Amino acid sequence: MAVTELSTSEVRARMASVLARLRRTKKPIYITRRGKAEAVLISVERYNALMDLLDDREDEHDAALGSRLQEERQAYDNGAGRGFGILTRR
Repeated sequence: MAVTELSTSEVRARMASVLARLRRTKKPIYITRRGKAEAVLISVERYNALMDLLDDREDEHDAALGSRLQEERQAYDNGAGRGFGILTRR
């Protein structure tokens, strides 16, 4: 897959066509400055999909941490308490 790279000056000069290309290809556009990637331009649809995926992953992580905390509280109540450091280990 070919990567599209445009300099900041190219993006500034041709913003309308850059956005049209993004809509048409749905592929990210890397924006460079002095030859180094500085940013990535992605479609709103792709951004929203990534945010939904991140939210789902954070929800899974929070649920897993909550379960582990509940297990540790139960263990503590049963006299088998351990330090909270156990919660950060995987």
